[in-house]
Amino acid sequence: MRLLCILFPFWLGAQVPIDSIYGLLGRSLESPQSAFSGLIPKGSFQRKTWYRSSTDTSWEGIPLKEVKYGFYKGKLHTIQIRIEGPEASEAALVLLETYFGRGKQEGYAPRYRWVGQKAALLYDQNILTRNTEIRLESLVLQRELEQDAYREFQSR
Repeated sequence: MRLLCILFPFWLGAQVPIDSIYGLLGRSLESPQSAFSGLIPKGSFQRKTWYRSSTDTSWEGIPLKEVKYGFYKGKLHTIQIRIEGPEASEAALVLLETYFGRGKQEGYAPRYRWVGQKAALLYDQNILTRNTEIRLESLVLQRELEQDAYREFQSR
């Protein structure tokens, strides 16, 4: 059991880095929408209201092509980042591994996941263009969204 607790510290109630940091770009998931400036509306999708950031253009020196924020019930649910080019993409992966440790790779493609109890992060690099999408989501708000959708469905 001791070995399992060393390998899987969440069994002891310890938070994994993705849950401890619970954000990216200096933004914390579940932050109120009122804490943001420079947001340009992008519409709604999957019950979330989306905005493009006009202020987040780089992250620790890595140029960002686009940053989008998704809000549910006025709280930050999703941070989605688009990065272009192999150098910037690889630098972003190194930065994510510095913050969160090594992600779980899916297959042979440069696609990594970090999953905690409160948040999930996906790094997905296109093998042809070498452009990357990074998406961090609040699992807390996602569960709430799903429960609300289920209640709405039941009331039909």
